[in-house]
Amino acid sequence: MTIQNLGSKTTALDLLPNDVVAATGTGSAIDLQGYEGSGAFILSAEAGGSGITYAVKLTECATSGGTYTDVTDGAFTTSGTNAAVFEKIYLNVSSLKRFVKVSTTVAGGSGAGALCVTALVSAKYG
Repeated sequence: MTIQNLGSKTTALDLLPNDVVAATGTGSAIDLQGYEGSGAFILSAEAGGSGITYAVKLTECATSGGTYTDVTDGAFTTSGTNAAVFEKIYLNVSSLKRFVKVSTTVAGGSGAGALCVTALVSAKYG
């Protein structure tokens, strides 16, 4: 499936709100129950500082408080050291479990940079 009717049926989900990230962490659970079809998942990150890399991936679970596992093909390319990243991946939202989270691993030297992950998805009914 493809993203349909970008004007009225597509919703932007803030999976990981824009924030300065200096340490490894996981975002809040996002409920995908009301969405279907292809989704575009977009990572935007500024350079994190000398030696800093970001490894960002999506995880999924059937319940918001359960054990999350990696989404197949849900990892973004790990950033180069001190490099900005802007990348999109496509996933079939209908094939994902109900809840997703963004997991970010920060490695390398010292520093911090702002990053965010946004999804463009189609509402089931709308």
